[in-house]
Amino acid sequence: MSAPLPDVPESRPPSLRVGDAERQAVVDRLKAALDEGRLDLTEFDERSALAYAAKTEAELVPLTADLPAQPGHTPRPPVPGAEAPVRGKRRLGDSEATWLRIGIILTGIWAITSVTRGEFVFFWPIFPLGIWGLFILANRLTGRRH
Repeated sequence: MSAPLPDVPESRPPSLRVGDAERQAVVDRLKAALDEGRLDLTEFDERSALAYAAKTEAELVPLTADLPAQPGHTPRPPVPGAEAPVRGKRRLGDSEATWLRIGIILTGIWAITSVTRGEFVFFWPIFPLGIWGLFILANRLTGRRH
């Protein structure tokens, strides 16, 4: 049994031709499924291409048949024996990643300056990076991440 198309009444025959609105509704549902982790990027790309090429409802229905009718409405049950996430391993936030990129750029400028002068110049990037890094560290320690 196939799931009905999003936002389309179930009483319509599957041989009925679809328009852009129906195609876009299916692609929007696929995007929601991608965001929820129900589809990977390859599946999303394949199904989206098929949705945009569909001419009838019969071609659209299988694209969302294995997905819940409404995005985000099926909670995942806890897996018995699943381990809690490892504490201490954190990904870089936006501010930390920006700090790192700017740090690389400033250190590169410092290195180029030192090479062109033929001697090591005082490592001046320590001041902007150090002050900025202290603010990031304080935010991280207090639990505020922006």
